[in-house]
Amino acid sequence: MPSHPNLSAKNEQGEYGKFKSFMQRLMAVPHSEIKAKLEAEKKAKKRMATRPSASRA
Repeated sequence: MPSHPNLSAKNEQGEYGKFKSFMQRLMAVPHSEIKAKLEAEKKAKKRMATRPSASRA
């Protein structure tokens, strides 16, 4: 029977604690930073879509 590793003090918070911690980190990101990354991603996708694809000759 495999033995389970002992949980560290960091893992004692449980599932709710992990979720709460994740959400706090997520909400700490400024809206402007998220928007800038989304705009950059949109531009990159648009650039890829407008490039002419190589045709077979």
